[in-house]
Amino acid sequence: MRPNDKDAYPWGVRAMRRRNLVSFILIVGLLTVAGFLSVVPGGEAVTELTELTYSPEERHRICEEIWEKIGLWYSYFDDKGIDWESVRQCYLHQVAGVESDYEFFVSMSALVRELDDGHSYMCDYPRQVSSARGRPRIHIAETEGKPIVAKVAFGSDAEAQGIVPGLTILSVDGEPSKERINRLVPRVHSSTPWHRRSVAVAAVLEGDLDEQVKVELESRDGKVFSLRLLREPFVAEPMAITAAVLDGDIGLLTLPSFSASRLGLKSGDDLVKAFDAALEQLREMKALIIDMRGNGGGDDRVAQRCAGRFFTSSVAFPGFQMRMVTLGKPWFAPRIGRTVSPRGEWQYSGPVVLLIDEFVISSAEHFVAGMHDSGRATTIGHTTAGSSGNPIRLEVSGFKFQVSRWREYRADGSLIEGQGVPADISVSPTVDDIAGCIDRALICAVDYLKSYLSRSSMRGNIPDMESAA
Repeated sequence: MRPNDKDAYPWGVRAMRRRNLVSFILIVGLLTVAGFLSVVPGGEAVTELTELTYSPEERHRICEEIWEKIGLWYSYFDDKGIDWESVRQCYLHQVAGVESDYEFFVSMSALVRELDDGHSYMCDYPRQVSSARGRPRIHIAETEGKPIVAKVAFGSDAEAQGIVPGLTILSVDGEPSKERINRLVPRVHSSTPWHRRSVAVAAVLEGDLDEQVKVELESRDGKVFSLRLLREPFVAEPMAITAAVLDGDIGLLTLPSFSASRLGLKSGDDLVKAFDAALEQLREMKALIIDMRGNGGGDDRVAQRCAGRFFTSSVAFPGFQMRMVTLGKPWFAPRIGRTVSPRGEWQYSGPVVLLIDEFVISSAEHFVAGMHDSGRATTIGHTTAGSSGNPIRLEVSGFKFQVSRWREYRADGSLIEGQGVPADISVSPTVDDIAGCIDRALICAVDYLKSYLSRSSMRGNIPDMESAA
């Protein structure tokens, strides 16, 4: 529990690395709504929230009702060993002693964060909580235990000041970067430690919009220097499903989302059409890499339709169990299995590698788990975010929040929540990789498939990996 956490705030950040495929670029991934902080860190509270307008009785009632609604609908209490009654006592005591509406709002956000769940968080408050947020237009990743500049946006203030990939961030506004990151970590809504930390690292420079942040950096040759970088508005980077041909007749299909809106498309049907068009370009490839890194999910049904292009017979995909409430009593419905059936005029039958990272989440994890557990694909990169929730939206007196309401199970009966889908082959980029724009995971995938195809050729055939399903 975090009874004294008064400076977390809601935000969302995206970070995705895209460059020339010939150079095998590092793709950092994107931060989704499942990894954000709650209420403003440091600084002044919004003026109208500095007073305490809620009576002790109102604060007690609101806290109690939020706690009760979560207790009815949340699906992972037993799986996570959460003592929800102890949480109640802690926060009832806390809200009794707050000195402003701001502190009260922060306390209610922290109450939801006790679930340690990437799909469970406070969405909105009765009144505005935070001013506009921003960050320098650079993406940061932790590599070799250090926060490293992984990408610099073209045309940004950071680029104009000479910031380049590979620089180490030593301090932020005079605070050592590692201390700042450790301070941010507990305030991130996330289901796993690895995803939570990556989100905090990416947010280390964030703060009030249009303010400058003082950053101390170190170059690879040991030179230390300081700059003031302008915090700019969050800008969603354009994403699209793309196809490319790599050396050795290996296809690369980039699949950044299962959300039509995030891809600038009107519907799930349009997303599936875009996926089919990209796959058609790679139809003759001997092997296929699907780059899932940074895929923040979207719609399980769309994910399953995409998966249907890789199977010639029906296969089981992760099933689920819903939390239900009847007459004020919670209960779990029986598990429901899900099946993916062949789709399209043809199905791709060559070997498939999925590139994954800690920002692959939700519906994207459903796709990865199904493809992997059926034996249809090999995973390379980093364990996924481990967050599956199908959340329900709830409201109490203007406090709007959501909580996970299902359990999603892999083929072996294990949960995706809190565990994710591990990589069959783990790959971590080095500082030199980032500085040199080298995509180590992609190189590993290409080498793996070339070796696989070579062994198959020596045996006189290229096996259908679906036979392992």
